[in-house]
Amino acid sequence: MRILFVGATCFELYQFFENLKGESENRGPVFHYKWHNLDFDLIITGLGTTFTTYYLTKALNLRKYDLVINAGIAGSYRDELSIGTVVNVKREQFCDFGIEEGGRIKTVFDAGFVDPDDFPFHDGMLINPNSFDNLYLPVVDGITGNISHGSPNSIAKIRREFDPDIESMEGAAVFYACLSEKVPFLEFRAISNYVDIQNPDNWDIPTAIENLTDELFRFLRNFATVKQLS
Repeated sequence: MRILFVGATCFELYQFFENLKGESENRGPVFHYKWHNLDFDLIITGLGTTFTTYYLTKALNLRKYDLVINAGIAGSYRDELSIGTVVNVKREQFCDFGIEEGGRIKTVFDAGFVDPDDFPFHDGMLINPNSFDNLYLPVVDGITGNISHGSPNSIAKIRREFDPDIESMEGAAVFYACLSEKVPFLEFRAISNYVDIQNPDNWDIPTAIENLTDELFRFLRNFATVKQLS
């Protein structure tokens, strides 16, 4: 099985890099790794939906993958999703894809520009149809936008229109590309902050990155074991 890990920044995955302790090889935008009995690739796309869509689609057209894993940090809209929690994102929406009208966000689906059930959407949402055993992670709904929200008005609009669990800047782009290319995928996010008025002092990125790294290695060890037994 060939796995492609997708991250927005090196910063979010630096512990993962440092602890791999396997062979690596740079193949253009894709880094190839050998770890125990696994071969997998990793790509850093840059922040936001545009860079993510371009570089991920390019990678998927260069090589066939059995699984794509998008990994990074995210903001939480739920008190019960405490900082440091690693989640499995099951559904995604683009939250800045539409128009603003009468003080509310009107998506392209609400405005009638796009049919909400046009592939790969279902009722305007991107849904991961894949399930994997032994994840044991909270399953959440995410929104994706090119702005990290930090004002009371914008946060209130997002809550009202989308009612999300978490927020990232890349997740829906990964869903869209993988669903379109018919490649199985997962999105793992570690909560680094609550979505609120921007105050970096309230963020705990080191804990989020540490917990994300632990989960990625747990996932790899499970795959290595399964591959060894198969």
